[in-house]
Amino acid sequence: MIWPSPATRADAFSLLACAGLLAVAAFAPENAWIRAARGKTHIGGELRGMQTRGYYEAIIDAGRDAADADAPPSDWVPFGASGIVEPSPSYLRWKMRPDLDMVWNGAPFHTDSRGFRTPEVAIPKPPGVYRIVFFGSSNTMGHGVGDDEAYPRLMEAWLNQAAPPGVRVEVVNLSVSGDSPSRRLLRMTEEAAQYQPDWLLCDASVLDVALEEMHLEAVVRSDPRPEIPPVLDYVRRALDRCGASPTDPPGVLRGKLQGEAETILEESIAGWGRTARELGTPLTVVIIPRADARIDSPAIAGIIRETIRREGLDSLDLADAFDALTPEQFRVSPWDKHPSVRGHRAIFNAFRAAARARGALPGLALAE
Repeated sequence: MIWPSPATRADAFSLLACAGLLAVAAFAPENAWIRAARGKTHIGGELRGMQTRGYYEAIIDAGRDAADADAPPSDWVPFGASGIVEPSPSYLRWKMRPDLDMVWNGAPFHTDSRGFRTPEVAIPKPPGVYRIVFFGSSNTMGHGVGDDEAYPRLMEAWLNQAAPPGVRVEVVNLSVSGDSPSRRLLRMTEEAAQYQPDWLLCDASVLDVALEEMHLEAVVRSDPRPEIPPVLDYVRRALDRCGASPTDPPGVLRGKLQGEAETILEESIAGWGRTARELGTPLTVVIIPRADARIDSPAIAGIIRETIRREGLDSLDLADAFDALTPEQFRVSPWDKHPSVRGHRAIFNAFRAAARARGALPGLALAE
């Protein structure tokens, strides 16, 4: 019997090891190690380079060093201390108070009777109304700008000019600061049907991964931990896989959550599409630019676009809306890194151009 040479045996063992690894990857629960074996994109580097923790912590409290050049002035009120939100023991963690009529950091801020920053609409939907229901986070809610300056309000005004005679367009903005992709999915399942939407929109940006990480970190550390609804079983499985524990040191917990970030983002986007199909309503994912800084995140952007393609979802890619603007122009301020009035106008202009190019919304031709 002739034995292979040591080098040949080593090659054979390597091939067997790779085959075994891929076999395990095909049947085992997915985690960061197995995703790497499958060749999935590693986004940890982009997450670590985002430096968005202050960006999102500002949603809850100022909590910054006064010597920081980006520190807010003493009279600036963070979202969580504004009186706009009230805590909730649920997975959503907070909700906005209904029927608000206030000024927040110099901008008018109103909510409807259901606690969303949107004009009051009739339920059930009246005849002759084409209704768009928009889910998103702080950038779409209009964090830092006035009620009528957020791009969903600009969309509504233009669409009512462009719609055929006899049709009134309503853009119902159900976006809430801090809503991560999984929370957008949960709100969609809880809120969308009652509005009888003709078109569902859901925003997406490269910052969503960092926002989800911070949300899940808070969920894991909550006492008691809020129940994760069945529609978010993929979140529960991810937390189980990575072994996230409230006793983990901050760096350890974040590392575990980042190992599941890609899967959770993909599953959330897939869930948006699944929910829309169950409702029988067209869905479009609106990809918007980050407003904290001019930084590319190609791996995360690629995951978003590839998931949209794989799930067969429609999208409006407005990620380049700020290309002609500087950060000082497209964000509210160094301490409030959300789209400014000019930033919202740029997003709206990009949306309008895309809609005009299509010539119609789902089920509604544009007269303009």
